[in-house]
Amino acid sequence: MNPIDLEIYWNRLIAITDEAGAALKRTSFSTVVRESNDFACVLLDSHARLVAQSSLSIPGFIGTAPLSLRAMLERIPRERLAPGDVLITNDPWIGTGHLPDLTMAAPVFAGDRLVAFVMAIAHLSDIGGRQWSADANEVFEEGLRLPVMKIAEGGRLNELALSILETNVRLPRQVRGDFEAQMGALKVAERRLLEMLEEYRLDGIDEVAAAIFRASEEAALRELRRIPEGTYVGTVESDGFDEPVRIRATVTVRHDGVTVDYAGSSGQVRYGINETYNHAFAYTIYPFKCLLSPGIPNNDGFTRLFEVIAPEGTIVNARPPAAVGARHLIGHQLQAAVFEALAPVMPERVQADSGTPLWSVLLRGVDVDTGASFSTILFFNGGMGAMRDRDGPPASGFPANISNTPIEVSETLAPIVFEAKRLADGSGGGGAHRGGMGQVVSFRSRWPGRLRVSLLTDRTRVPAKGLLGGAPGRTGHVLLNGSPVPNPKSVVEMAHGDLLELALPGGGGYGPA
Repeated sequence: MNPIDLEIYWNRLIAITDEAGAALKRTSFSTVVRESNDFACVLLDSHARLVAQSSLSIPGFIGTAPLSLRAMLERIPRERLAPGDVLITNDPWIGTGHLPDLTMAAPVFAGDRLVAFVMAIAHLSDIGGRQWSADANEVFEEGLRLPVMKIAEGGRLNELALSILETNVRLPRQVRGDFEAQMGALKVAERRLLEMLEEYRLDGIDEVAAAIFRASEEAALRELRRIPEGTYVGTVESDGFDEPVRIRATVTVRHDGVTVDYAGSSGQVRYGINETYNHAFAYTIYPFKCLLSPGIPNNDGFTRLFEVIAPEGTIVNARPPAAVGARHLIGHQLQAAVFEALAPVMPERVQADSGTPLWSVLLRGVDVDTGASFSTILFFNGGMGAMRDRDGPPASGFPANISNTPIEVSETLAPIVFEAKRLADGSGGGGAHRGGMGQVVSFRSRWPGRLRVSLLTDRTRVPAKGLLGGAPGRTGHVLLNGSPVPNPKSVVEMAHGDLLELALPGGGGYGPA
């Protein structure tokens, strides 16, 4: 394909997904999507291979989307799809790894030919069950689990399925609003893609996709061949729930691809920090994206170079019905194991462990006298790890790409008032370059009754490691009225006027000071 034509087509496809993403973000009802960007819009060819994604898409959803679509098509084959059909699921072992994320996919037809698929994935503000937390023991406690189904058939919504969803969540209006926003994003992507095909007189996007895949694969392989072939090992330790968890990644580099094997990692646990395979795959290939081809949009030409082996029954690939609600507390740390493994052969590109994972705080209150209630989710980021040529950025959303929720928005939607939100001075690990600083956030409850707060945190006991002689970052903490919370992965209650302080961990340093 003519390189100029390819560049035009490629950028047009990215623009389509960006417009779909903008539609989802602007029409969503929840701050999870609207403020924190916890969503993705992706475009795949007729063979369910990833072609393009919106610029705000998070790595976890980009990496899981093709795996999810292929699993969905195993249950509802292409032959049973027609214009106006929309598939959904939130099954953790098919979708993104936990129940709050709704994966939605639609076929795109040009006439009677299926030419592509579009997907919209978003974190819903509630999915029923227990309050989103890390201390559930089974997936059945964590909410409503939707099998792969047609939520729309021939353009007609399955109102019974939607009624079941709305009946089982605490925020039906908000959940329905985000659902409709996802549907709208799919329609935007479909409409714009068909306009592109008509404008350029294309029969489909498979030929364009194949050219994109070849270009991306060649670019990634050029960088991969700079790494000496061999086997390298990296490890990460994290707090776990009631005892530490160890992640071991054995990275085998060949000049035609990479295998990452997590054999030797801790076994799955009885609490909700377990990973599923799809999410582990996504956050395993993401650090390689940073290392090998950061300037090229994600697509199948890059992802097909990687094989991820995650033994069943381990913390990175738990068997159902394991609790998986807080799976990101493990998934966001996989990047550190990959970077450590490759540090001896790529010291100029790797980074030290970051003050990950993303900290999630869910606030919920119910007034038993009036029936008034609210629920909202806040996200906060720790400091990134340092690299050979720079200090780690402070309070940055790596690797999740999730934005911090602005204080003004949080105080408007939740009965809390912030007393502090500042960088945690000195929390980054020392070295030739320092790790990024975490942040300190504190707020008081203004709710008249008991405010239930789910804490999804990590690195309060085990710090982010430094790299190649750098010092570890400082651990975080959670204080309620000045006293440490016994388990910072639990649900705590705040009375009116109580003060909760969150201190997020700093990133590791790089090289000896």
